[in-house]
Amino acid sequence: MKKFTSLKDLLIEELADLLDSGAQLITALPKMAQACQSSTLKASLENYLKVTKDQANRLQDIFSNTEHNHPGRVCRALKSLIREYEELVNKGEKGPARDAAIISIVQRVARYEIDGYKTAREHAADLGFIKMLALVEETLKEERAMNFHLNELAQSMINVQAIDPKGTQQEDKPQERSLNNGAKGFYIPVSRFISEGNPNIQEPPEKGKEKDQ
Repeated sequence: MKKFTSLKDLLIEELADLLDSGAQLITALPKMAQACQSSTLKASLENYLKVTKDQANRLQDIFSNTEHNHPGRVCRALKSLIREYEELVNKGEKGPARDAAIISIVQRVARYEIDGYKTAREHAADLGFIKMLALVEETLKEERAMNFHLNELAQSMINVQAIDPKGTQQEDKPQERSLNNGAKGFYIPVSRFISEGNPNIQEPPEKGKEKDQ
């Protein structure tokens, strides 16, 4: 096994890890969507599948259209998360609680990829790989947006249904709950607006350099 010796080598290892994690997710997402009771969650996962395929194509372009060699890598973190998903789903009956479990695993996957792409973005910026930086940044925004969307879906609908799965409100739409002032409205916790996945939070601009990859 060839050992890496530079930041560029490390970046390529990171991108290869993300490429394999995306490939594993592409295989797992259709099964996750099939296991859902909520049609809204199923549609969200099917959309995530399309987005993940686009992300994989971007990473393939990086390896195909540059001098960077693909080192070949298996993302063990995704293997572990998918195995945990399978065990968890097998324990639960099809319904809101299992949908909540699916969201929790998919969000953990999204946050893993968010962290991975953030690190890759920083290293691409340090190296001055401007084109690569733009591709990584596009994927990072998509992952953060998906994480935020799943958080909204969980808090406004799935988790609320899972509190009382045998109750009368089983429609696949956001549930109403009492607000602090007694008024009725959709349950929207403040915490979701400060979550890592909120795509509306602006991060400090990345440092860039004049050279390209």
